[in-house]
Amino acid sequence: MKINLTEIPEEGKSFVCTQKTGELNVVLKDLIGDNAFHSEFFIKPLNSKDFELSGFIKTELPEDCSRCGIDFCMKVTPKFKAILIPRQSDDRTGKYAKVNHVSESLEDGPEATEYDGMIFNMGEYVHEVVAINAPFNPAGPEDEKGDCSICGIHVRGENFGYNEEMPAEKPESPFAVLKNIKLN
Repeated sequence: MKINLTEIPEEGKSFVCTQKTGELNVVLKDLIGDNAFHSEFFIKPLNSKDFELSGFIKTELPEDCSRCGIDFCMKVTPKFKAILIPRQSDDRTGKYAKVNHVSESLEDGPEATEYDGMIFNMGEYVHEVVAINAPFNPAGPEDEKGDCSICGIHVRGENFGYNEEMPAEKPESPFAVLKNIKLN
């Protein structure tokens, strides 16, 4: 879904995308499969070349539980807020070539996202928002008793890590070779 930013009115424009409207179906297929999604976002010009983007997407990701391995759908509902700016040159010595450390960024503040030639690729942006919100170790939610809502096993306070005991071999001293040396 590519948005022509020159067509955004001064008061801004709202967009609603779902599986039924179809604008994001192809771009999200690799992440969410055939699961439904609902995304709403608003774009408003700040000046002649910068735009404010805010919105959210609600969907489910097909995942394997990191505890028990059972397939389940994990709900993700990320919100996003960004300032759209024209693409900057990537010259090695350019002032935009050196990024700040990630710890300096505000967690709830807007980010900067680039567009090319007054066209913003919203599909690519939403794809990355969903992808970055995919959990590293997906696990089903716990119920009030501390049991997994997917498989029913008790999870509160349990360690699901794997730790294999390795046989303890005493390393040979580097000087052990000296005892086999014969001197004249």
